[in-house]
Amino acid sequence: MTAPSVPRKRACRPKVRSGCLTCKQRRVKCDEGRPTCRRCLKNGLVCKYESSERDQSERQSQRKILPASKAAAKEQSVGLVLSTTKPRHSDFDEPEILYFDLFRTAVVENLCMNGYTNLWSRTVLRESFRDECVRDCVLAIGALCRNLKPDQRPQLLEEKQPLWMVLVPTVKTKFERDAYHYFNKAISRFRTRLEREGSAVPSRTILILSLLFIMFEAVQGNTESVDKLMCHAVMALKGSMHRPCENDSTVTAIDDEGVQEADFLLTRLSGYSALLSPFHPSLFHSQVYRQIGIPNTALPKWSESPQQIQIAFEKYTTATMIWCFRKYQDFLSVNLETYESDLVKDCGVQQQTVSVLTKDWTEFIAKKADREKDPIQRLTWKRMLVEAKMYNVYTSSCYGVEEYHRMWDARLDECREALEIAECVLNEVPMVLENKPPLFEDKMLPALRCFASACRDYKTRKKALELCRRLTGPWFENRAVLAGLTVMIELEEQDRDADGFIPIWARNQWAETSWSEDRTEMRMVLQSVTGVRREIFIRQDADLDDLVTRFEKLSAQDDSDSVGSPDQGGSSPIVIYKSEIGRRICSNPF
Repeated sequence: MTAPSVPRKRACRPKVRSGCLTCKQRRVKCDEGRPTCRRCLKNGLVCKYESSERDQSERQSQRKILPASKAAAKEQSVGLVLSTTKPRHSDFDEPEILYFDLFRTAVVENLCMNGYTNLWSRTVLRESFRDECVRDCVLAIGALCRNLKPDQRPQLLEEKQPLWMVLVPTVKTKFERDAYHYFNKAISRFRTRLEREGSAVPSRTILILSLLFIMFEAVQGNTESVDKLMCHAVMALKGSMHRPCENDSTVTAIDDEGVQEADFLLTRLSGYSALLSPFHPSLFHSQVYRQIGIPNTALPKWSESPQQIQIAFEKYTTATMIWCFRKYQDFLSVNLETYESDLVKDCGVQQQTVSVLTKDWTEFIAKKADREKDPIQRLTWKRMLVEAKMYNVYTSSCYGVEEYHRMWDARLDECREALEIAECVLNEVPMVLENKPPLFEDKMLPALRCFASACRDYKTRKKALELCRRLTGPWFENRAVLAGLTVMIELEEQDRDADGFIPIWARNQWAETSWSEDRTEMRMVLQSVTGVRREIFIRQDADLDDLVTRFEKLSAQDDSDSVGSPDQGGSSPIVIYKSEIGRRICSNPF
């Protein structure tokens, strides 16, 4: 008879209780990554942690002075402190606790999806306890976030979504009144401080407050205010901002990694907004970046950490973006007849230098992506590769008029490859689709907009637009740009010839944008390289799919006719006018 088996005694190990709440509920092991653990990041879940006594003590240390060096800053447990910073009742009044907590969780979580985690989850939160202006801005944005919740905006839950949001209700809610109350307090205090201290106000304070002011206006879609704020901030900080094309040894040391991230973010936001969005005319005409030279960031060593490589790559792409922006300013400011002889020759040497280095970076990042075993890091390399490939095409021309446009036709395979990589990234990161995409997306979205506007292959452009849509979210400017790009692409399609080619004269630039008083109608001005202007009026309640079917009818109209009229009460969801400036080389069918 077999002896009864003795049940094995389970090994006694201390139960880990510091994992995130989501992993605890799912009864899976958590790697305790901050602010988001790897399991939650991979599955697109919200990652939250409980506070503890250790968190309380570390939160106190974050209210001390800045670390004396980057090395000292790295020694702190930044992620742990940032994800658990909570307000004390002695710091805030009753409604302020709600607004701060919304900023600390919902807003910071959204912004950190795009990186810059030191800035949003460390520097800004810490400064809110030290600077009253920053504190009021944080509370204003938190109140605005509460105001945007569905129970405060039931009209946003309708089945038919508008092309863009209009956040101008007849009766303001309590949360909206609170948002403007704190925002006005922040502006008033900042003005008083500038009058009292003048140039003694630290650049880091101006930088952080500028980004918070911009965020407050951007969430509401106040594009005119965002444009002015960005332009004023860049002008005010032009003597102290980090120049991405300079060596680190020539740049004044910054005592806070979050401030350095803010510096890069403002530079990239302002540059990409001026280059790829028609809502920022003040930025586009600004001369603040004229003195910055060509990119010269050398390739990092293969053995350097992913974080170091990513920082070096962002320095290079930021400098390259500024160089492209300056060349684009030149492109639109010279006479077409003298462009080839006067300007292209001057920038030819620079273009060769930038193009060769961009190609080296593209190959370097591609090898990193191919050899990476960690799936999360591989996605990071792929996101970087999309941007690198865009610049690889963008910098391969000296920007002659016809050369620039034909360049994109010649590099079609590379454009398609970049879009396939972008689609792969978005398919593997479901949280981007399930939650709101980051408000300040400065990685893939600018590259996708560039492919949609510059490439003339219809299928490629439509794919770029669809990927843009997945990164657009509810944000006002993103949705308006998506609508405008769709209209521009469909208008150009009407001029495609029998050989499947869109002639140079039929290719447009989105030159201007303005709004009706109630912001329910957008006016966009398209200007061809031959000087022909089209004014297009699009209503907020228009259906883009329906608009596309109307373009064949519009193309059959006589030049002197228009479809509808803005004075007719908006009987048509799209109205097109055409005028002529300069010399008209070819007749358009409109």
